[in-house]
Amino acid sequence: MKPLELIEQGRFLGEEFLLWLWMRGLAEGGTSGIEGDLSACFVDDAVQLVSERGDVKELSLRKGNPAESREAFEALSRGMRPNKAKVRLLSGDMEWTFVLNAATLDTSAMKLPPTQSKDHAGRVADRLFLLEEGLAHLERRFTTFLEDRVEDPQSMEKSLGDWIQAGLWDDATVPWEE
Repeated sequence: MKPLELIEQGRFLGEEFLLWLWMRGLAEGGTSGIEGDLSACFVDDAVQLVSERGDVKELSLRKGNPAESREAFEALSRGMRPNKAKVRLLSGDMEWTFVLNAATLDTSAMKLPPTQSKDHAGRVADRLFLLEEGLAHLERRFTTFLEDRVEDPQSMEKSLGDWIQAGLWDDATVPWEE
């Protein structure tokens, strides 16, 4: 697919958002950057990277901690982009896990925190509330991402690029060399 086609589809924005979530998860403890929000969001144990160039078009890293792996940072430094990732979102004692698709910003395979209700109607209401709550956390992060991106796109591009390079070369942020 040509770069202009990617831009027309808006895929680049989802890929950049997923990369931003990834960076914040590793570099800033998963914080949202929103005053008073104590939730955290991390790329979990599965990442899929894609590229239109080169011999390898798709790279899936799973199990262990692929978000901190040398393979992930090498792929990113070679121009591969995050396409899908399993995401873990924490807020208080609640935890959501789901797969985020960068091309469409869809979530799938969402695991919700457990409910406390005993009756069927109460469980359904609790689960709907928890679904909305988890998606609201993700939406707030997306809003923050968009505000940061619109405010200073060059600064965001530089910080993402610097983070990728630091993941490759800086001993302080490279967990496999500790």
